[in-house]
Amino acid sequence: MDNLPGSRSILKSLASTTPSPRRPDARQVAIEHARILQQRKDMEASILDDLILLSEYPQHTTDPANPDPRDVADFKAHVRLFQPSDYDDLIEERNVNGLCGYTLCGRPRRKSGPGGEWTISASNQIVRRRDIEMWCSQRCARRALYVKVQLNETAAWERAGIPDIEIDLFESSNDPNESEVDRTARRVGEMQLNDQRQAAKDSAALALERGDSQSAKPTFKVALREKKNIRPPTETAADEFDQDSHLMVDNYKPKTGDRSRTFTEQVP
Repeated sequence: MDNLPGSRSILKSLASTTPSPRRPDARQVAIEHARILQQRKDMEASILDDLILLSEYPQHTTDPANPDPRDVADFKAHVRLFQPSDYDDLIEERNVNGLCGYTLCGRPRRKSGPGGEWTISASNQIVRRRDIEMWCSQRCARRALYVKVQLNETAAWERAGIPDIEIDLFESSNDPNESEVDRTARRVGEMQLNDQRQAAKDSAALALERGDSQSAKPTFKVALREKKNIRPPTETAADEFDQDSHLMVDNYKPKTGDRSRTFTEQVP
């Protein structure tokens, strides 16, 4: 069989036709990475634009307990990808503009007057002055914090493709006229939000376990060595009783020099 003519040529042709694995083009990989980075930058710029826009809301002045539906729709659309830190920046930006920290409230924020860092609230509690002056009322503080607890710590570009992210308002969650279907849908959304938060925590823990976390604190090696040839403590002159201690002035004994004299008593 080996001596048949053309057998070697057939094997060579089969070996030559076997496709070899191609290495990824370095240029295409670099282009893909640049595209991903550009998408992240565009997402961060979009969030910053939304923050500036919401810092001047509402566009229609109404009661914050019953805001305009157009403002509600815009607020939910712009804030859905915010992180809690972005929401804190929004509250601070609104306070700089003199507005209440709650986005759907057009009232000015409270000013408790001059004073220190702490003040006494209406319920006779000692609180930070800054925490009181962020809002126009305690009710708006609850509305704003109710929105904040629904935000996710995951980066915005990782959640941009999730269409199920919905933000509820404080009044809508307590609406007695809410139907059973709406209530069920809201609870399902809350469960999905909790699942997303748990997934983000699990991924962060996995990254920390693999050593991929940048926030891991550096470790230092500390070597403890036992000292050898330890000498026992020796008695010093300070430990002994000084007969001239009554001559000490501020822990200093003056020297008498040549003026010192010795008197001897002669016994007849």
